[in-house]
Amino acid sequence: MKEMASFSTIIVLLFSFNIHVIQGYYYDKGTVQTITKCPGYYCGRYQIPGDNETSLWSSCGPCPRGSRVNSTWACSECTSSPIAYDWMYLCFMVVIGLLAQWYSIDMMLPDSQFSWKTFGSHFSALIETCLSACITLLVHEPLGSLQLRSCTVNHLSDWYTILHNPNPNYEEVLHCAQEAVYPLYSIVFVHYGLSVFMLFFIRPWTNKAFQNRGHVASRPIYAALYLYPILALIHGIMAGLIYYAFPSIIILLSLMSHAFHFASRTDQSWRALLYETVSCIHNLVVVIGHWVLHGFGLVALTLWLQPESLAVILTLVPLPTFLYIVLSRFTDPGKFHTD
Repeated sequence: MKEMASFSTIIVLLFSFNIHVIQGYYYDKGTVQTITKCPGYYCGRYQIPGDNETSLWSSCGPCPRGSRVNSTWACSECTSSPIAYDWMYLCFMVVIGLLAQWYSIDMMLPDSQFSWKTFGSHFSALIETCLSACITLLVHEPLGSLQLRSCTVNHLSDWYTILHNPNPNYEEVLHCAQEAVYPLYSIVFVHYGLSVFMLFFIRPWTNKAFQNRGHVASRPIYAALYLYPILALIHGIMAGLIYYAFPSIIILLSLMSHAFHFASRTDQSWRALLYETVSCIHNLVVVIGHWVLHGFGLVALTLWLQPESLAVILTLVPLPTFLYIVLSRFTDPGKFHTD
């Protein structure tokens, strides 16, 4: 009896309060004459022709290529230009492909010293990359121009819209995946594809001009045919993460490669390191290349965080080289003794 009394008391208390009925998410399905809201972050409506020369708004779905949803759930065309950070990201994706080719050339050519054959392969990779980058810009809107029309990157989720398809009321999934960062995602794939085409078109002529034959000519080509699909796969999965992390990535890679370059020397005295760097053209080019990459990463990171400190930060570019040369004698393994 006590349990029944307690239960009835609870029922009376529930009815004595204003109980709000929880309703499901409502939105207009199908086409509408006046634009209404859509579920999710990236679902929108765009205008389509209707009867009697009137226009209707489409059902909720992905925006057409080159546009993205705005605050009123309308798909608006992207008319802005890439900011400096966006251009540096695109340059990074181009440079990483070029550096991968140069590294494979150095690893696979038998002559480790500077020679015309080595120079010919490096020069060919540079020409191929530059041509493919220029053609990639020319075939994107505005056509025939080296400028780009792009959408503004606001959040990390803009790179992974496929992970944000809404399922209102758990009835059906609205597939609103789109390139919200147009064209920063797709343009890299176009560049890598054109780079492979330029590889087949230009490399045989440069190999013939610099008399590269046999494995010297074929191995770097096979290496590039493996590298570009790998780079495209990494970009397809991690493009958004790379976009926000590439300044730190390029700074770390340049420092690691810089240290590896000096650590591979037999004589670790500061006089020998300095002399070999200045006297050998190959070593001098490698060190200057590391300075350029290090400065590129510092500029990208500074523009994002503290643009006013750019001039001061650039003075730190040669610092890793000088520190390694000066402090190398303290890290020589031969000077460490065990008891």
